[in-house]
Amino acid sequence: MNNTRIIHSILLLIFLWTGTGICQTSPDDTTFYGTCVDAQNGHPIPEVLVRVAPEKIEQVYPDQEFAHATVTDTNGTFSLTIPSESQAYHAFSLMALHPQYQAKRLRKEMPPGKSEYNLGMIPLKRTLPLQGSVSGEQSVGGLVVNLKMHDKSADFFRAAAPIEHAVKTDPTGNFHFSELYPIEYTLTISRSGRIIAFIESIHPQKQAQISVRLSQLKTLRGTVVDAQERPIAGAQIHATRHAETSHGHGALLSAAQTNEAGNFQMAVLETEPRLLSLEVSKKGYFSRVYENVDLGTMPSILPLKKGVGIKGRVILPQNIPADGQYAVKVFPMEARMEPSLNPLVLYRPVLSRHFSATESDFVVGGLFAEKYTLYVVGNGIAAARIDVDAAMNTEQVLVVADQSTTTLHGQIFWADTGEPIHDAIVSRSWYPWELQPYDMSMTLDRFEVETDVQGKFKFHNLTQAPYQLHIRAVHAIFETETERYQRTLLHKRVEIPAAGPEYHIYIGRRDGTPFTQ
Repeated sequence: MNNTRIIHSILLLIFLWTGTGICQTSPDDTTFYGTCVDAQNGHPIPEVLVRVAPEKIEQVYPDQEFAHATVTDTNGTFSLTIPSESQAYHAFSLMALHPQYQAKRLRKEMPPGKSEYNLGMIPLKRTLPLQGSVSGEQSVGGLVVNLKMHDKSADFFRAAAPIEHAVKTDPTGNFHFSELYPIEYTLTISRSGRIIAFIESIHPQKQAQISVRLSQLKTLRGTVVDAQERPIAGAQIHATRHAETSHGHGALLSAAQTNEAGNFQMAVLETEPRLLSLEVSKKGYFSRVYENVDLGTMPSILPLKKGVGIKGRVILPQNIPADGQYAVKVFPMEARMEPSLNPLVLYRPVLSRHFSATESDFVVGGLFAEKYTLYVVGNGIAAARIDVDAAMNTEQVLVVADQSTTTLHGQIFWADTGEPIHDAIVSRSWYPWELQPYDMSMTLDRFEVETDVQGKFKFHNLTQAPYQLHIRAVHAIFETETERYQRTLLHKRVEIPAAGPEYHIYIGRRDGTPFTQ
C-alpha cells in the first residue's frame, strides 16, 4: 500500500512540476528557490513537494490553501514562481512534504520590491518507525493495530501528518509502523471489530519498540426491557472507553445486539470504571448511558423508556421547488432564542428532522412527554414557530411557514478616506433555529463572508429579524525602517435589521456612525 501511495504522489508531483514549468514569468512575479536536504547526513532529497501560500496585506485570515506548488529535482533543489500580485503580499508560508520525512513549514515577511527569495538549505528530519510485538494468546496473527495521533490542535504536525495509521500483525504477532511523527499516539489492537488492547499514549520518538501482552476479556450479560418489563429485541449496546486526557482518544471497545428475548452477551476489554461507559439504544426509545461502569457489578436488567412523537402539518411558500426541503427543529420551551455572535453560546436544537417540500405532513419522534418549541425552516423559508405539549399532542399541529426569506447586504468603507474595504471579514449573528444538533464553533463559518473589491457583502436566506454584524478589517502601513508591514486588525459591531436597502458601514479611527442606509 505504501508503494502505491508513493507512486501516486510521484505522478502528482510530476504533474505539478510540469504545470509550473510552462508558466511565463513577468516583472511582477515572485520566485522562491532553495534545496531540501536530509537533516542527518546533508544529502539532497528529490521529489519533495514544495508548496507556497502567500498572505495578502489586507486579508484578515492568512491564505492556507497553498495553491502554488512544485517538486525538488534530483539535486534536491526547487524553484517556484508566484504569478503577479507580488505587491499585494506581506508574507508567505512554505511547506515541504515528503512521505519519508517530517513536514517542515517556513514563514517569512515579504518587503515591497523584492522579487526573489533564496531560502538556502532546508533540512528535513526523517519520519519515525515503531516496531512492536503482541503476545498472550496462541493466535496473534492478522490482528489490526491502529495508531491515532493525539488531538493537539496547536501542533503544526496536525495539519501536515496523517492522523491515523493501521497495520496487521504477522503470524508471530509482530508489527511495524513507519512515517510517524514525534507526537503522541493512541494505540489499539482489535480482532473482528472488537478492541482487545488499548494503550492511551505511545510516543515513537521516545520508544521505538513496544511489547503488548493481551489480557483476557470480561463477559457482560444482560436483558433490555421496556417500562412494562417486556423484552426489547434489536436494541444496540455499545461499550466505550473514554480518553484519559483532553487531547487523547477514546474508542468503541465492543458492540452487541439483543435477541428476541431481549438478551445480549458481549466481551469487553477490562477498563477502569471511571473510563468506561455503556450505551443502550433503539430507534423509538430514549438512549440510556451508564457512566463509570464496573463490569463486575453492572445490573443485568437494563430498562429503556419509549419516546413520544409530535405530528404536524406545514404550509410553505408557493415558490419552494418540488425538490426542496424543510426542517423541523425542536427546542425545549424554556430555551433562549436570542441571536448570538459568540461561538460558545450554542443553543442547539434537541432534534432536527428534514422532510421533502412535497410532504406537508410530518412526524418528529423520540421526545419526552414535555413542552417544546418547534421551528420550521429551510432554503427560502423564513423561520416559523409553534409551541407544542408533546404529552397532549394527539392530533396534528398546523405550522404556517409561508413567508419567504430575505437578504441582508451592505458595503464597508474606511471612515478616514471613504474608500471601500475589500477582503474585510463580516460575521453575522445566528439564531438557534439556524443550527444543527451537532454544530460546534468550528462549523459556524457559514455565517461569515468577505467583502469584494467594492467592499460589498451579502447574506442570503435570512428571516426578517435583527442581526448583529462583527466586522474585521486590516489597516496596513509599511515601515521603511524595519522594511515590514505594520498591520492593525480593526473591529466593529453593529446591529442591523434584515431586508431593506443596502447599508453603508464605516470603520476606522474617525468612525462615529453605526451605519447608514
